[in-house]
Amino acid sequence: MKNINWLGLVAALVVGQVIGIVWYGSVFSAAWMQAMEMTQADFVGTEWRMSLGFVNMAVILIGLDWLIGRLDARSWMAGAKVALAACAFFALTVVSLDYIYAAGNLPLLWIDGGYQLLTYVIGGALLGGLRLKPKAP
Repeated sequence: MKNINWLGLVAALVVGQVIGIVWYGSVFSAAWMQAMEMTQADFVGTEWRMSLGFVNMAVILIGLDWLIGRLDARSWMAGAKVALAACAFFALTVVSLDYIYAAGNLPLLWIDGGYQLLTYVIGGALLGGLRLKPKAP
């Protein structure tokens, strides 16, 4: 835990939550609810899921931070590239499993996959480039 880029992690968590609120709450709200076959009434009493989403994102970002550190991707662009690769090889393939095997619908794949791609790349850029300066000796 001592090697975690706490500044980048907190910034990426905050930005990721904001992206999620805008992505699912405004930009793709109607399309996502239609693809999920849900209405606003289906969300009553499910606020606790937001905390699970926050924890999930924290775990993802800690993993990305570890990977960025292992690959010494210590710049905005390098962090974004590592995150893009991680997203393409892991997150997007997992998101697509529902479409492939569980008869998921294509609009949902694009909406959820787009969100994953955006949050990974921005989170990776923040983790790679936003760092505290080392203390002077």
